[in-house]
This record gives sequence, structure tokens and C-alpha cells, in this order.
Amino acid sequence: MTEDAQAALLGRLRKKSHEELLFVVEQLLERKPDIGPLIELLIELPFTNASQAGNIPGKGGSRTLDLSSIHKQVEAALRYAGGGYKSVFLMAEELSRLCGIGDDFAEAGEWANAQAVYAAITGEAIARYEELEDECQIAEVIDDCTEGLAICLDTQRDLPEEERLSDASREELLTALFAIWTFGQDYGGINTDVVDTIASNVTNDERTMVEGWLQQELHAKQESKWRTQGLESFLVKLKEGI
Repeated sequence: MTEDAQAALLGRLRKKSHEELLFVVEQLLERKPDIGPLIELLIELPFTNASQAGNIPGKGGSRTLDLSSIHKQVEAALRYAGGGYKSVFLMAEELSRLCGIGDDFAEAGEWANAQAVYAAITGEAIARYEELEDECQIAEVIDDCTEGLAICLDTQRDLPEEERLSDASREELLTALFAIWTFGQDYGGINTDVVDTIASNVTNDERTMVEGWLQQELHAKQESKWRTQGLESFLVKLKEGI
């Protein structure tokens, strides 16, 4: 659909009543049931009209998204895999749109929702990475989501207590960043400095947890010299952050 056609359609929709719009959504769901998870995800998007959105206390650390809706959308995007360059391009385009939803949540200060979107995308993309015929397209999306996760973590120190992520959400965020860093060690690196992001933001308990992950990686299998150096360097940086 062209921009002009989209603008015209939106203009017509704005003239519809609440009941008429609900009827349109009902008809869409009846004819295209696969869009249900996407609608569930979009329902939670912050309203862009600041005068009507309101300031909801504690929204930063509150996850209102249904995680299953996010994963269903990521899985739907990944169905494009395996069909050559064009299919990978379409998959990356759809994942990028989902990453944009995470960006919208982050811009609205809804950090728990943003983190959930970014982590779902990176987790699934990394798990399927070797199946793809042209990984560069997906690597860019992983980079974008990693930057989003880093911003989520960096921002926490300046937030009031009631807007910060819970301990459980922080652990999920750190787990996602560590998985991305490990992936980068195997596939050529990540643009975001994940090591510095983690080392400069962890609490003492979190530092101990990440050190445990690194030690486990060091002893889990025979590592290459280069990979071992990366793990040891991460450990040093982590301790320097104390």
C-alpha cells in the first residue's frame, strides 16, 4: 500500500465510531486469525498523543505484554527462513518492525515491555541463525535489539525506584545480553559494547552471577585460545567495575 493510500484509509477509519472500529477488528480476526497475536502486542503500545496517554506511576518496571504474543510474532517472522535471499530479507524486515515496537516502548519509558520485545527477537534469531542463507540481514536486527537492551540497562541507574526493573527482569536482561555476547564471540562480534554495559551496571549480586556464567563457559568445553581470551578479558573487566 502506498503512503497516499494508507493516509486515505486512516482518514476513513478516523471517521468511524468506536463500535464500527471494533466491528472492523472483529471481521479482521474472523478472516485473518493469525493476526490475533499481533493485535495483542499492539494493544499494549504506548499511545503517542501525550495529552491523552497520561503518566502512569511504575510503568517503567511493569510488564503488561503477554510474552506468548511476542514469541508468536517472532516465530511468524522466522517462517520466512529457508527460502533464499528474498525470504531472509522479508524475515529481517518483519523482525525490524518488531524491534521498532520495542523502541516505541523504550521511548515511552516502558522498560520492562521494551526489554521483553528485544530479548524475544534476539533469542529466537540467535537460535535460528545457522539455518539462514544470508545471515547479514539478521545480524543487523540483532545489533539493533542489543543496542535497545543496553539502553534499557544503562537507563536504570537514573530512574526513581518505582520506575526501575525488578530484580527478576534485570536478570532476564543480563541473561539476554550475555547470550548475545556469547553469540558474538562465535559469529564475529556485536556492535554494542556488551561487556562494558554489563560491567558498569551490575550490582554486587549480579556481578557474582555473571562471573559464574563466565566460569561455566571457561570450564564447560575445550575453548579456542581466542575465545578463552575473550572470556578472561570479560572477567577482568567485570572485576574492574567494582
